[in-house]
Amino acid sequence: MAIDLNSILSLLQDDGTPEHWARQLPVMGDHIRVRRLGGLYYHHGIYVSDDEVIAFAGDDDYNPIDWWDTEIRATSFEEFRQGGDVEVRQYTPEEQVQLCSVPETIAFARACLGNKKYDLLFHNCEHFANACKLGVYRSHQTEDILFGKAIPKALECLGDEAQRDRWIQDAWHDLTAQVLDKLRRDLEGKGGEG
Repeated sequence: MAIDLNSILSLLQDDGTPEHWARQLPVMGDHIRVRRLGGLYYHHGIYVSDDEVIAFAGDDDYNPIDWWDTEIRATSFEEFRQGGDVEVRQYTPEEQVQLCSVPETIAFARACLGNKKYDLLFHNCEHFANACKLGVYRSHQTEDILFGKAIPKALECLGDEAQRDRWIQDAWHDLTAQVLDKLRRDLEGKGGEG
């Protein structure tokens, strides 16, 4: 997918209003995300059902360093969330005018299945989910890195002992949840033997 005019215009017209996310059960066609490593990044996808979430994933589940075999795949909701809390994107009235219908969102997501052109900065899971839902190819996480917003946040966290300790605890919690979920699914896959 190429960056289109709507994507460039949405970036230029961005008024800086933060995105809104809610912890709630997703419904068909929702753009969802789950926190990873204490909020170091979020993994995004399109919810179809408890049996189908479409997102970038590697052969080794959602290992963040497993980028060489990452492609857009359909997985279960449980596999997508890996023990984490899922949030659903909430849209402003201006964005709601732009939203793709649920059938369009799902059809586009399914049409992308097998796409292997993952790129951390220019074609990641958030780009994909926004393209499916809004028809706009952008990633706020990437923009924070490219426009220098992520570095001050990281430095602030490192310089504040309480904030740093909270991040370490959150990251440990997220990583533990992912590992335990992976072990549970592996055991279930072997028929519970082990």
